[in-house]
Amino acid sequence: MTGTPTVSSASFEYLRSGTTVAATASPVHDILRPGREPNDGLHLLSDGQWFWYSDLALYVERYHVTLDERFVQHAQAQNCTAPPLTHAELSEIEEALFDDDSA
Repeated sequence: MTGTPTVSSASFEYLRSGTTVAATASPVHDILRPGREPNDGLHLLSDGQWFWYSDLALYVERYHVTLDERFVQHAQAQNCTAPPLTHAELSEIEEALFDDDSA
C-alpha cells in the first residue's frame, strides 16, 4: 500500500516526535557500530506514557531494532506522532524523576 508507513518508519517517526524531558550536550556513540561518528547529544523523550532516549530512533532506523509491541501499537494509535506534553505534564514528570525529597 503506497502512503502507508511501515511499522519501522512509523515507530521511527514517533520516537523522533517525543517531547524532551531532559537533555545533555554529550555526544552519544553508536553502541552497535563502534567507531562510527557520534550522534547528537542524548535526550530523554516522552509522550506522557512512555519514556525513551533519543538515540533509540537511530537504532530503529539504522539497524531495525525491534520495539516492544505494546509501544508500536501505542504509537500507531497516536497516528505515529507523539502528543506534545503541556508545561503542567512536564512539571509533574520533573517532580517524579528529580524529586530530592524521595531520597
